Amino acid sequence: MVQLSGPSVPPRAGGAPRQLVVLLHGVGADGRDLIELAPLLARHLPHAAFHAPDAPSPCDMAAYGRQWFSLQDRRPAAMLKGLLRTAPFLDEFL
Repeated sequence: MVQLSGPSVPPRAGGAPRQLVVLLHGVGADGRDLIELAPLLARHLPHAAFHAPDAPSPCDMAAYGRQWFSLQDRRPAAMLKGLLRTAPFLDEFL
């Protein structure tokens, strides 16, 4: 099974986290694109840890970035199949 990883930021207040914020990027991006939001959000959630995992697959519509599942076939059945294939990776990460 694929194991997700990506950038993270510990709680601004220090110590053990009391909350968890998981930021999921869009197609063609990666966790680095969203983790920069953590300091802004931490102003309101100082005891939260922030994680921005990279999607499991390279983007198949660009030369860079990651994707949770392909969007080349946007029929609902095809996207549902991709979502169901990716969900276990995210479940394991959480």
